[in-house]
Amino acid sequence: MYFRVRILTVATTAVAAAVLLAGCSSTPAEELKDWWSSGGDARIKGLADTSARVNDVSMRPTDTWGPACQELLTEVGKAKKLDALPSKNAQGFWKEALTAFEHGGNECVAGAGGKDEPRASEGIREVQKGISRLQAAVSLIRSDLAAK
Repeated sequence: MYFRVRILTVATTAVAAAVLLAGCSSTPAEELKDWWSSGGDARIKGLADTSARVNDVSMRPTDTWGPACQELLTEVGKAKKLDALPSKNAQGFWKEALTAFEHGGNECVAGAGGKDEPRASEGIREVQKGISRLQAAVSLIRSDLAAK
């Protein structure tokens, strides 16, 4: 009797483990869709909007630069809290965009706060580089989402 119960327990455990493992696996397309719908889309929109604002204020008086760059840094912080981007195609551009936004935003805030216009301008140019990297990442993400 003990031998029979033991075999049944082992078999049941193996089946349960197989079901759990099969149920947890996702395709890369499903993982990307989950990332997109669980905050990725909102973070991209936030980064796009705030980086565009930084670009817009660069043509205005320097006292408007710091607050716009600080807003961008807030969005970068939110984006960094997301799970890793599951699109291998877009990962490099995504990381480059976040790096450019963070570095450029910090330089912009420091330059604007210290009345150092050349430093703030350099920060804004870095943010502008980040905009193109974000556009490339979004293009690849959309392509990956459409390919599923």
